Parts: sequence; C-alpha cells; structure tokens
Amino acid sequence: MAPTQLHFVTLDVFTNTRYEGNPLAVVELPPSVELSQEQKQDIAREFNLSETTFFHLQDDGADSLTWTVDIFMTTKELPFAGHPTIGTACHALSKAARSRGTKEGVIEGRFNIKAGPIFLRYDIGTNLARAAIPHDVHIHQRKWSQEELSSTQASLATAAQKGQISLREEYPIVSIVKGMAFVLIELESTDALGLVATTAKSTLIDGLDEGWNDTFVGTYFFTRLPDGPDGTKCVRTRMIEGALEDPATGSAASDLAAYLALVEGKPGKALRYAITQGVEMGRRSEIGIEVVLAKDGGISDLYLEGCAVPVMEGTLTVGRGASSGRDTVLARF
Repeated sequence: MAPTQLHFVTLDVFTNTRYEGNPLAVVELPPSVELSQEQKQDIAREFNLSETTFFHLQDDGADSLTWTVDIFMTTKELPFAGHPTIGTACHALSKAARSRGTKEGVIEGRFNIKAGPIFLRYDIGTNLARAAIPHDVHIHQRKWSQEELSSTQASLATAAQKGQISLREEYPIVSIVKGMAFVLIELESTDALGLVATTAKSTLIDGLDEGWNDTFVGTYFFTRLPDGPDGTKCVRTRMIEGALEDPATGSAASDLAAYLALVEGKPGKALRYAITQGVEMGRRSEIGIEVVLAKDGGISDLYLEGCAVPVMEGTLTVGRGASSGRDTVLARF
C-alpha cells in the first residue's frame, strides 16, 4: 500500500505574535483517509508538542461548517483542551473564509469533539476565535494541602518559612469536564508566582470524587491583578505538570474562571476574565474567558477566546516501516 500524505500546519495560539503563545500542530484528514488511534498517537508523539489535533475535512460541497476534531497529547487522547480548540478554530474558519472570498465580518461553525459539540465564532478582521466550550464543572471534596504543595514547590516552601510569602492551608481541585482537572493555587503576588518551578514529580492525587477520578490533573498557579477599566478580572497564571510548563492552557483558564465565577459571582450575571500565561518562559499568551451564570445557580455558558498565528506547514507521510512493519511518520516542512 502506498504511503499516505497529509497536509499539516503549526500555529502559535493565544497570540498574534509568532514564537509566543502555545504551539499547536493541526493535521488535516480528508474524508478518504482513516487513521487508527495508534497512528494518531504516533503522529502526536512525532510532533512532540503539548497537543496535536486531527482536523477531519468535509466532503466537497458540504454546506455547514461542521467538523470532527480529535485532540491528542504525546501520550493519550484528550476529551477537551482549550488551546487546540482555539488554534484549530482559527485555522478552520479563516480557511473557510478565504475559500468563500469573505474578507470581513464574522463566520460561524461547529466542532464535534469527544467532550461534546463546540459552537464557534471567528472575527475575520481581528483574527479572534470564540468557542462555546463544553463544561461540567465539578468541585472535588478533596483539597490539596499546603504540605502537598510544599513537597513539590521547594522555593515556595522556603519563602513561606522565611516569612517572605504566605501560603494557604488548602487549595481547591476542580474539574472543567470529566477527564480534565486542576489544582487551583492562588498566590499573593507576581513575585511569588515567579518562584514556581517545574518539578520531577507529576501531580498524582488519590481520593478524588468517585466517577471523576480517572483524570488528568495539573497544577494551575495564579495571582490577581487590578481589574480592567470595563470590570474585566485580570489574572496572571502558570501551569505546571511535572517537569513541563505550559505556555497557555485554555482548559485550565476555563476551569479557573468557572470556579472564581461560581464562588464570587451572582446568579444571572456574566463575568469576563483576561488571563495572561507563559510570561516567565518567554511565550506570553493572552486568554479571554466569559462565564455566564445561570439564574437558578451554576454555569449557563462558558466562552473561550483567543487568536492564533500560523508558523509552519508541510506534508506528513504515513507509511509502513521497511524493517519493523510498524507505521512510520515523516514530515516535510
């Protein structure tokens, strides 16, 4: 069987500046091509980015802008992730606008992902994608203790012992959807945020609520900044998972904004958040969130906003390895 060639692009997401934001690979899958889970996982591992998406193209002549999108880390598939959603939306809807000859205004579409449908709006002039993301916010009974934090963040523990900063006794653990949870760790200043470091220990937490314990867990550190003139809540953040730091984490930002809105907001009101991440690692990212609270409690709608800028494109070749018989992945940029 002849090797299959697929078009791919990479984008920097939550930025309009190349080499900032969070890199993403988008692999385009024509209707005539089917890849196994193993093949998709191999491709994601080959790119070696935090996530790679597989963007299932429509049949020629399709009227609606509806696509299936699969999201993979280097180790497993995810039901939802924010920066892959925004980056793929910018790619898909800007491409649709060009094919239609539309040069201004707003274009709408929809993704079907494992966590559910995502409705999209893309402003052609500002390059801003807005996604109504699936959410099933769950605040766990289990808390993360100061001792657990100190065991993974020695610099924070030392600064607290010296009286330079103060740490809380416990921190909430919140799931934005099943399979995606974060410890939300509020710090008192950007100086304290700067002490956060990657660690050799992954965040493995037992005792999460039944039905919600088969999940990715990341540690999301944040400090509040002064509100914007329009009342937007401004926050600086860092996302650490073991030895890795993520420059922009849309799922964690959504998780944090949802939690803060539930704790501090009023039923029936909408709150906007401007979240800046990745500053310390030289990849500044700007993430917008709007949380609409239901009149009878809980969250009615949650919107994630951001831009993306293309960086590279090329051809991906999927074929059989000559010696091992295993599928091989080759990329030509």
